[in-house]
Amino acid sequence: MNLKDLHIHIERGPYTVEWIEAFVKTAVSRNIDEINLLEHSIRFREFHKTFKEAREFSLYQKRWFDGKEKSAHTIDEFKALASEIKSREYPVKINFGIEVCWFEQHQSEIAELLSDNFFDYVIGSVHWIDNWTFNQRKYQWLGKNVNDIYKRYFEMENTLMESGIFDIIAHPDLIRCHSIFPDYDLTDTYRDFCKTANKNGVSVEMNTARGEKLGMNEEFFRIAVEEKVDFTTGSDAHCPQDVGKGIKEVTELISHK
Repeated sequence: MNLKDLHIHIERGPYTVEWIEAFVKTAVSRNIDEINLLEHSIRFREFHKTFKEAREFSLYQKRWFDGKEKSAHTIDEFKALASEIKSREYPVKINFGIEVCWFEQHQSEIAELLSDNFFDYVIGSVHWIDNWTFNQRKYQWLGKNVNDIYKRYFEMENTLMESGIFDIIAHPDLIRCHSIFPDYDLTDTYRDFCKTANKNGVSVEMNTARGEKLGMNEEFFRIAVEEKVDFTTGSDAHCPQDVGKGIKEVTELISHK
């Protein structure tokens, strides 16, 4: 069984060989064959222009962005690290990627920033619904129309996949992160999502950090299997000790679908 963890964040440490080798060590201990080390797009200064409207949305988001801005790197710094690591021999295959926050209004800028095809995996995620962060604090949902939020979330997931920019869509079920649910049936929504993924050649991530059904609720997973989507696996690790968590289990789940 080939085990892949294609969603590992390195943001909590320096751009050094020693820091990367800490992730490799855990991958080896969990028999992971391939890893993908990445950063959120907010971690690269070149992508900050794509967060312009999100920063201006609220005081909370402005403070969040300004905090992230202080520790951001350039893409060239990341490339230098990747080149150094790839010049060495390791017992696991090491890729370098990016997780891009999807903002529809910045599609052309995002495409341009990725046009050199440097990243081994380009992962797209919906963390912001029309510039509003839905997943950081539960209280931010107070007074919101839950049905409208869900409908817009899946609209944006579909435009992400239709953009032609991304290889993988991350944690497609993230909208359920606060256990707040709409009052309508999502069956057709899930099926449309899967058809869009297949039509555009986008892989669907089973994210083992999300708990429920190791990355996707049972109904969503059942429909994804029926529609024969291409799955990938990722731990969403943000520290070395979380690399590979749940990857074996979710890979077995997918292999028996």
